[in-house]
Order: sequence, then structure tokens, then C-alpha cells
Amino acid sequence: MIVHRPAAPLNAAVDCIWWSSRSDDSRVREHMLPSGQAHLIFSLHHSPITWAPPGCHTEFRTWTRGIVHGPQSAYYVTGPKPKGRVIGVSFHAGTAGPILGVPLDELQDRHICIEDIWGSRATELRERLATAPTAQAAIDILECDLIAGMQRPLLLHPAVAHALRPAMLGSVLRVAEIQKQSGYSPRHFIELFRSNVGLAPKQFYRIRRFSTALTRIARGRMSLADVAISSGYADQAHLSREFRELAGVSPSAYSPAAEGSEHHHVVRPR
Repeated sequence: MIVHRPAAPLNAAVDCIWWSSRSDDSRVREHMLPSGQAHLIFSLHHSPITWAPPGCHTEFRTWTRGIVHGPQSAYYVTGPKPKGRVIGVSFHAGTAGPILGVPLDELQDRHICIEDIWGSRATELRERLATAPTAQAAIDILECDLIAGMQRPLLLHPAVAHALRPAMLGSVLRVAEIQKQSGYSPRHFIELFRSNVGLAPKQFYRIRRFSTALTRIARGRMSLADVAISSGYADQAHLSREFRELAGVSPSAYSPAAEGSEHHHVVRPR
């Protein structure tokens, strides 16, 4: 796995570009846990990759070549991954729309073939990525393509940009308080936020709180009670309920795939 943090101007929209090579087929399923972000992934091999909706471990759907995972309101399931190379993009919350060319509220809880959005551009880009001589060459190709494809300046609506500031994301303010600070009516603020971020404000902040707790649990340095209180939950029971809804497992059963991959829960064979 190689993780690349892009420079300006792409860093305003992209958290990272990553490249992965798997030498053997995996044998485990994973729960892909929500982060509030959208993701673009290109498979550089020819084997199908499978996924299923929350709660389903039997009715898997397949994708090949390239896919956009829109902002998710809960986890989804991936089947055992085939060997081969994969490259992907993790967007900052609220910034994928101008890059992908699709309003994010149209992508919530959806998994869409990138060729259905970009057409021949996606086909040609995937071919260039698949024939790149090195991982870094593939990352450079993808980075240049994303910069060239920016449709407009990456300017969030000021009210949404304010709501997504780190100080807001780390605060204990209620959505109603953040909405009042924006100066817009509740309905207008929700519409602005959803169109930019792909999730309603309450959904997004709920997922961000969950992600904070997820990181702290993955580090294994705090009790669940301390994680709950420090992450903004009323108590441990509140954390456990939301964890089961968003991750599909209890906090005690949570098993991150690897360090730095806390949004990947590995489903261990029984």
C-alpha cells in the first residue's frame, strides 16, 4: 500500500490518492464503515470485486474497472478481494462534486460505475493507469487527470464551509446551533449542506462522531466508557447502539483491518 498526499490545488479536494497491490486472493469479508467522504476506485485487474448492502452477506453485487462509492450513511459489505492492483481517491467531505461532475446528494448510499459518469474519459484513464510502469507513475497520472478535470473552483458555499471547519467538527455544538450561525433557515441550510456534502447535517455529524470514536477504539488506549464520553456520546450504551447501527457489529467485536485502516472491519470466520 502506498498513500500519496497531493499538493495544491488538488489537496483542497483530495485527502489522499492510494495504490495497493495484493499478491494473493483474500479470504475474508469486510464491513466498509462510513466516514462522510466519497471515494473513487479503479481496479487495474480483470477480476470482479463484490459488495453487498448493510446486513447482507449473501446477495453480493459485482463491479469491475472503476467505481464511485458515494457518501454512505452506514456500512456496506465487501466480499473477499481478488489479487491484483487497485488505485483510489479519498475526497475530503464536501469536495468530490466539482471533481466528479455530479452533485453529491445524487450519490448518497450509492455505488456507481465511473464510466456512467465520465464515459470514455474513464475508460481511457483506466487503461493508462493499468499500463503505468510503476505505482508512482500511476499516482502521477491520476493526480494530473483529476486536476485537469476540475470543472470549477473548489469553492464550498460559505455556510457549508463554516460547518465543515475543524473547529466545528470537533465541537459539541448541536446542528441547530451551527445552522443558526449560518444565518439560513433550517430547511435552506439542510438543502445547502446536503447538496455539497451528500448527507444531511445530522447524518454527517453523527458519522463524524462515530469516526472519532472508531479511531480511539482502534488505538486501544481507552476504555469504551472513556471513548464514549470523549467522543460526544451520552454514555457507553449510546456509543454501543450507534456503533452497531453504523458498523454492523458491537464495539467489542470490531476488528480493524490494519493500522490506519480503522474504517475497514474484518469479518472473522466463525
